[in-house]
Amino acid sequence: MRSSVRQALGLAAVSGLLFFSALGSVDLWDEDEPTFAGAAREMLARQEWIVPYFNGLMLPDKPVLSYWVMMAGYKLFGETELAARAGSALFSVGTVLLTWLLGRRLFSPRAGVWAGLILASSLSFLVVARAATPDAVLTFFCTLALVGFVWSQRRFSPGDEGRRVGIAHHEFTVDNVHPTQSNTGFPTASHLLALAGSYAAMGMAVLAKGPIGVMLPAAAIGLYALFTIPAVEQGRHDEHPPGWLATLRRLLSTMADRLRPTCLLAALRLTRPLLGMVIVLAVAGPWYLAVGLRTEGAWLSGFFGKHNFERFLHPMEHHRGPFYYYPLIVMIGFFPWSLFLGPAVVYVRSRLRAAGDDRAAYWLLVSWIACYLGFFSLAATKLPNYIVPIYPALALLVGGWLNAWLSGVCVVRGFLLRTAWITLSAVGVAASIAMPLVVRHYVGGGTLLAMIGAPLIVGGLLCWWFHARRQDARAAAVFAGSAVVFWLAVFDFGAVQVGRHQTSRQFAEAIQRHAATESPEVWTFGFWRPSLVYYLGRHVEPLYSAEQVRSFCRHWPAGGFLLVAGDYYPRVAGFLPPDVAVIERGPWFLKRKELLLLGRGKVDTGMGTIAWRTPAAK
Repeated sequence: MRSSVRQALGLAAVSGLLFFSALGSVDLWDEDEPTFAGAAREMLARQEWIVPYFNGLMLPDKPVLSYWVMMAGYKLFGETELAARAGSALFSVGTVLLTWLLGRRLFSPRAGVWAGLILASSLSFLVVARAATPDAVLTFFCTLALVGFVWSQRRFSPGDEGRRVGIAHHEFTVDNVHPTQSNTGFPTASHLLALAGSYAAMGMAVLAKGPIGVMLPAAAIGLYALFTIPAVEQGRHDEHPPGWLATLRRLLSTMADRLRPTCLLAALRLTRPLLGMVIVLAVAGPWYLAVGLRTEGAWLSGFFGKHNFERFLHPMEHHRGPFYYYPLIVMIGFFPWSLFLGPAVVYVRSRLRAAGDDRAAYWLLVSWIACYLGFFSLAATKLPNYIVPIYPALALLVGGWLNAWLSGVCVVRGFLLRTAWITLSAVGVAASIAMPLVVRHYVGGGTLLAMIGAPLIVGGLLCWWFHARRQDARAAAVFAGSAVVFWLAVFDFGAVQVGRHQTSRQFAEAIQRHAATESPEVWTFGFWRPSLVYYLGRHVEPLYSAEQVRSFCRHWPAGGFLLVAGDYYPRVAGFLPPDVAVIERGPWFLKRKELLLLGRGKVDTGMGTIAWRTPAAK
């Protein structure tokens, strides 16, 4: 079996284990998962393939592609949590393999393997891979778009003289950039086809999450083009002064210089934006046109107006953060590999300053990361999952550095590595202390979670031991292995232990148990979770004011139920009909509050009507 096939199968096996293991053992987590999974189920029930609906209402939050993926999962596996999440896990395995391909193309086979393994075992990517949300689908197609672009460039072609050659070794000029010439990056029809495939992937990304599916990958490609073609055209090989401030000053000066019309023209010829526009519209346009016509523009107005422009200009749902929000999120979300970001960035800086054979590759990765971080840092609404599409680029960056370190090309200070090993063990200790305390505080139990940090503790110590004996390859392998085992413990054991205490399924089962009909009417007051709609499988009407509650109680429907937060109950008690009582009660998941289910039911004890209370289902 060829080594490339073994590498692909090995990465698919590891990532499949991380993404699929115990995937259906935990209820859907509020808020996003049950909203998207519920919308897909409602669309399937309606046999609706164009307009997303949730809780009986049109849902303009996201485009249709992720719903189609979940609907296919329901058709294959039934309407379960596994079916809702399986598409995300499958697309994430695909993203790992795409990252491996990019690593092979840009650097070397071993760098590709490391990049795929790094991506599969980083926190935020793992969370997205195991979630019923559009982010995994978006990340796959954004990554595929960059793969298509790389395959369209002659400088990255294996077996060619220009393979992994820095931009100083090419002979691009503004005058001779033409798609039929061999030195343009488009030597054959297959390269043009790869570029067309890149834009088709962007079209699919637009169907997954909207305009950012084309804006940001195209911006990354355009920025890369600006930083490469013009530099070669001018033949600049100036000595770069040392220091970060000097580097930043030169970067800004170079960027201003490369915005000249001749440079922009060269970049446009390389990226073919008109071709891209036609392909993206051909792929995504028909559905957007159809949903606009079906809803008389209402879906388009809600999606583009509220969920794109307003989210960018104003913080929504209290999701705000400072300008340094995303660098902090990367340090957390890329764990444990963020421990290597420092030395990796220093190494990449040195490669960008040199006229080496991997300079163009690193310019592409830097452009990729910079466009996403810059755009979402400017946005008012901030969420950790927004920047998940940069994690393949981060994995490639660290994978390239790791390969250089293990090959002896890059010398790393022992202090930095020892700091990484110590931090890994320290995080393991913190996890073993904090997780049981937090779980005990909110849901009770959790004693066994004290062992959850053991893989990191042992892994950090072993990494130190191997590094001290100059066995760096073994230290790196142990680091990766401890990350994989730790995440399996977190998601297969920790998340399952915590997730079984979720509220909505328990109250949905209680409602169905007490309902006199197959379709009970349900209202809520002081409590709203999309997961209640998902597990109840029907419309739930939230009440928001005392006046609405008063009106509801005056016309309490036969067989109706009201789920109310415990601290809101006093506002309701004075309006209740005499035959309505608390029929179930239980804790509100992750809140130190109680939920009360009100319905028609009474027990005659000879002392009047008292509440009929039974323990909430476990």
